[in-house]
Amino acid sequence: MSTTGVVCATVAGVVTLGVVVFYVLPYLLDRPVHVDGERPSTEILARIARDQCHRAPDYPYSIEEARRVFRARINCDADSCGAKHEAVWTLIDAGVLRPSTRVER
Repeated sequence: MSTTGVVCATVAGVVTLGVVVFYVLPYLLDRPVHVDGERPSTEILARIARDQCHRAPDYPYSIEEARRVFRARINCDADSCGAKHEAVWTLIDAGVLRPSTRVER
């Protein structure tokens, strides 16, 4: 191997090491850690942007409608889905559900 080849290989190695140290390693170290059951806000905003969440109704739900919506929106989060939020609070106001002491309206 010639001296030019060794120099080029060394420069390529140093550049690769620099990329790993300055770009890849900080990304791996700063990845967000989520507690079980929590969703990051970026995921919630992405769901809203993709229109996966449902709008709140223009009228108050009856108890039966609230039960139906609550079951139908099982994969939705009540914080980001207006329909499920209204259904949950209709059921809470009717005494069907009892919220956790941490829940705020």
